[in-house]
Amino acid sequence: MSIETPVGGPRLLAQGPIATVYAGRDPVTGNDFVVKMFPGSFDRETSAWLERERKALASVRSTRSVLQIDDVTAYPDGRSGLRRELCPGSLAGLLDSGTRLGVSDVLALGAAVASALAAAHGADVLHGGVSPHNVLYRASGEFVLADFGVALRRRFPRDPMYAVEYTAPETLRDDTLSPSSDLYGLGAVLYTALTGAPPFPRHTGQQPGERILQVLREPVAPIQEAGVPRELSGTILRLLAKEPADRPQDVASLARLFTKLRLPGGEVVTGESFDVPGEEEAVDVEFDDFAEVHRPAAPALLAPVQVVQAPPASGRTLIREFSGPLKAERMVPWRPIAVAGAGVLVAGLAVVPLFLGPAQIGGQAVPVAAAIPPPSPASAPAPDVKLALAPPRDQSDHVQLTWTAEGELDFVVVMAGERLETKQLVAHRQRGLDVPVDPARRYCFQLRATDGRHVYTTDPVPIRGARCNP
Repeated sequence: MSIETPVGGPRLLAQGPIATVYAGRDPVTGNDFVVKMFPGSFDRETSAWLERERKALASVRSTRSVLQIDDVTAYPDGRSGLRRELCPGSLAGLLDSGTRLGVSDVLALGAAVASALAAAHGADVLHGGVSPHNVLYRASGEFVLADFGVALRRRFPRDPMYAVEYTAPETLRDDTLSPSSDLYGLGAVLYTALTGAPPFPRHTGQQPGERILQVLREPVAPIQEAGVPRELSGTILRLLAKEPADRPQDVASLARLFTKLRLPGGEVVTGESFDVPGEEEAVDVEFDDFAEVHRPAAPALLAPVQVVQAPPASGRTLIREFSGPLKAERMVPWRPIAVAGAGVLVAGLAVVPLFLGPAQIGGQAVPVAAAIPPPSPASAPAPDVKLALAPPRDQSDHVQLTWTAEGELDFVVVMAGERLETKQLVAHRQRGLDVPVDPARRYCFQLRATDGRHVYTTDPVPIRGARCNP
């Protein structure tokens, strides 16, 4: 495959934390296309998985809102890439520019994305990450959904905090991907397009852990935009239900509903339609988790965060360090120990410090701080949930933690390590966790829990002679 452009070389469209996206022109047909170049090659398992997904999607090519992968190519420098149709822009680009979609346009968006998901799910293909970044539009104004499939998401995992406001609670808890989690993404996209803000927008000074707890527990604010049909707003809120079983189950019927509401008599108040950039205008193209991630500058005292995902079946786990955009990724050995509910590991829930007492290492005092959030204000006293963290069982290269509590709670384990960044491990509703540790370091552990109204905290407990100061 060759890439031809008017200036004699590929045109860079987007540089993201994972892939680089180029525009090109086929010298034979004259058709424009894009190539997504990945930082490495597709191994045999990924290639086979990707080919199955690609063939399955090709079987639903008649659904125009499914953006197909036209070719998979290995390059001499060891990188692999995907070739597909060039679209003028993305929904994310439209929203970032301040464009507001009218109700009729949101319904067209919903019908297109729901139809794409219905076709893909019928072919046994998940999307795995629906967000405004992978909802694109053609020059005709048609919305299409790109970046289907799980194979490349597993081969090149992204920053878990990227697009967290479009991520289903069960995906945050334990990395579950399902048709229902795709529907949650659809609901979040429609909510954003309709209101101009995602279901859980980031607030100034808000830490990653707080956003995760929002998605896990807090209800979504009602849609109060003028002229929005109640059937549409109610459907979007159902799509954003915390429990998968409470969301609509038939995505094809959703596509029919959105189409019906656009018809005369569908009680739709049509707003201003957005303008599709002309062919001569410069456009920005974003592609899912491979587009440049723009984030507010982190506070000066915010330490880099280390994210540990649950080990895959291959017996290895991916550790990625980031402070803002993803900076590095590397594979490290993983011992076969259970990590219950290790969905997302984050740092900095808030502001009250927990200190690992000074430890004399090489004659120097080494304080280590962990950030703990204060309880949320509540009008009624918090019930006694009898939250208790048992003494940790030190197994040299990992620590076994168990705890007890009454009621249905979500748990976060806070770990402060000697000369290490503070870590917080979301444990979902498990009552135990095996945490990998450095055999040569001291640690303090604290347990936090929430019922959606109150935050509960245990006293910190040490291992290996650490002194934990609450």
